[in-house]
Amino acid sequence: MTPKFIYLPCGGRARWDSASDMGYRCESCFAMVGSIGQSRHCQEEAQKWKTLKALGGKGWDYERGYQEV
Repeated sequence: MTPKFIYLPCGGRARWDSASDMGYRCESCFAMVGSIGQSRHCQEEAQKWKTLKALGGKGWDYERGYQEV
């Protein structure tokens, strides 16, 4: 089941975009999560956590809004 909201590493919250049924839309900037419309700050925060996980660390938990346990 798709969660209604996810919490982004940049501090924002994104809601499932039911109109497009394709992904999450940030409630702060209204960009689709992962799109080129996201601000550089948001993209860099997401990339930081992806890199940390790829290096063997704990990534970002989007459903809870903090580092994975």
